[in-house]
Amino acid sequence: MKPEIPPPQDLHDATEKAANALTDQSAEQMVWLGAEQVGERWRLPVLNDTLEVDIAAGEVTTSSGEAVRPAWRLLALHYLGVRGRPQGGQPKIVFADLAGGRPYAGVYQQRVNKRLCGTAGRDLPTLTAGAEAIGTSKAEGGDAAFDIRAFPRILTRLIWYAADDEFSASATLLLPVDIEEFFCVEDVVVLSESIVSRLSGHAF
Repeated sequence: MKPEIPPPQDLHDATEKAANALTDQSAEQMVWLGAEQVGERWRLPVLNDTLEVDIAAGEVTTSSGEAVRPAWRLLALHYLGVRGRPQGGQPKIVFADLAGGRPYAGVYQQRVNKRLCGTAGRDLPTLTAGAEAIGTSKAEGGDAAFDIRAFPRILTRLIWYAADDEFSASATLLLPVDIEEFFCVEDVVVLSESIVSRLSGHAF
């Protein structure tokens, strides 16, 4: 039987657990993770916006007050729940390099890299517009490359290669070497797909 991406988490239960886990997170740690407390809420820079996190309610909204999608809500809560202080590794590894990701690398390639090349990455102008819209910065590599600051201490890098007479466009999403100190494998999948979604113009 072909391997599939790890089954999706029950987002309702996972979100509730993530919010409960934050009740004893120190304010000092939240600040170290890049969040800022404003009243009863925490402001967390994510891509080109600053999300508002209400821990007591388990709610996450954009700066304009719109509720984010369940995937982004869970990612934000899990990120703020990190207990250690990883040193912010550079984006140098791919999903297949993760011990828990190796069996699912082929499926990940289809759902993340190939999906990107069928949408925002189908050509350079479209990709550049999508990248600029979410606040990336240019990097070195391929025919185009962009550094994507998904969360304050998580930097990813998209390497893109244009289509030619033999091959269609291709892309690789590089992850920070310490990504597993922030997120489990399931969350890495969700993060990768959510970045592709934002590059394609979809809302948080």
